[in-house]
Amino acid sequence: MLKLRINYGVKAAKKPEPGVFIFTESDSDFETVLKKYGLSPRIVRDSGFAGKRDDVFEIYDASSKWLAGFILLGIGDKTVADNARRAGGLLAGIIAKKKLSGIRILALPHIKKNIGPFIEGIILGGYDFNRFKSDKDGDRGVQITFDKNAESQKESMKKSMAVAEAACFARDLVNAPGNYMYPAELAAKAKSLAGQLGIKCRVFNPQEIARMKMGALLGVAKGSELPPRLIQWTYNGGRPGEKPVILVGKGVTFDSGGISIKPSEGMQEMKNDMTGAAVVISLMMVLGKLRPKINVVGIAPCVENMPSGKAIRPGDILTACDGQTIEVISTDAEGRLILADALCFAEKMKPRAIIDIATLTGAVIIALGNHAAGILGNDDKLLGALYEAGQLSGERTWQLPLWDDYKEQIKSDVADMKNSGGRPAGTITAACFLAKFVKQSRWAHIDIAGVDNQDKSHPYMPKGGTAFGVRLLSEYLLSLDR
Repeated sequence: MLKLRINYGVKAAKKPEPGVFIFTESDSDFETVLKKYGLSPRIVRDSGFAGKRDDVFEIYDASSKWLAGFILLGIGDKTVADNARRAGGLLAGIIAKKKLSGIRILALPHIKKNIGPFIEGIILGGYDFNRFKSDKDGDRGVQITFDKNAESQKESMKKSMAVAEAACFARDLVNAPGNYMYPAELAAKAKSLAGQLGIKCRVFNPQEIARMKMGALLGVAKGSELPPRLIQWTYNGGRPGEKPVILVGKGVTFDSGGISIKPSEGMQEMKNDMTGAAVVISLMMVLGKLRPKINVVGIAPCVENMPSGKAIRPGDILTACDGQTIEVISTDAEGRLILADALCFAEKMKPRAIIDIATLTGAVIIALGNHAAGILGNDDKLLGALYEAGQLSGERTWQLPLWDDYKEQIKSDVADMKNSGGRPAGTITAACFLAKFVKQSRWAHIDIAGVDNQDKSHPYMPKGGTAFGVRLLSEYLLSLDR
């Protein structure tokens, strides 16, 4: 990961550094700026650089006494936050490839309002999961020097660094394989992080979970040799007694599908099925570093879903902690089972709102592809706030309906409900199931199954876990303190 050091208005470095210029597609001062620094506009134009989104031009020479070269980044016609974030990610790739230790940001006006996302992109784009490689580099320290005028954006940069570093922490959790990141280990990581940040964290063991009568969570865990955990952390930044926002993250550290076993092809990606829990755990970094004046509780039910002689079977009936019974149609619809008990647990705290985040259904990929998370819930104002947070953070959401008609699909002949309504509207019927365990609270459900993993190159998202939700939920939570 890139470790950034930010300087403002430093006139000279110990050795020449590359200068970074950011242009839009319709820049009127393009040639003037380049000539000012001794770079030929014709050379740049002949290279094909036109300031379009993701355009890059590089040239390195020693002709300048204080610049070691020029890096030009394009952000398109619209100076939107995500274009700046993408430019930062592309710059991170250049920093890593050239092994740069310092850069100077010049010609800044086009992203002055989006310096935060630009910094975010550099950190996110500089992420590399190399924990298990013998030949690897450590974290790289990079000094970034801005014009002194950028100092007014200091708080924005501080926020973006905290959010991006939390996302990288979540990526580390998600990318670790199941034999290294199992329920007890994920709980240990949460406990350790909470300790570093001065946040309260309690981990419930299987016996305590059983005493709370969480039969749905324990049912999923039965097939594994690795026992479950329930993580609860509490951040008290608001007034004493103020209702908290509760975040609930699905933590299936490996999902084989259980008795309803998945196809072997691609099953290795099921280590990502705890992305929701990783996101909820990592948000402690944002709250601990920025200290907003709000109260937040994080809950992560953590299990491994495996087939064995002890595993639950299709047709079994489980009882959640609120007494509702569930007919198991598919053991591969396990995430909603562990969330059912976690949502009941959350609602007992009488929260301001409950937001759950989960890699819940493959159906959401059919609906929205890999460009947005599905969002459903019982409160339009909450859903609207999360939509706006998604637009600002670059982690977009799109609302799906939660009409009573869909609830018919999860009716059971032998229990209060069944855990699968079949293939039609699978994302919606999964949310209908969860809604049965939220009776009084404002609630939103975020299905990130289509956006939790990146399998091709992207400016600020290397292949692997994306930690989708850290930026989205950070934006939402911090908006409550404005």
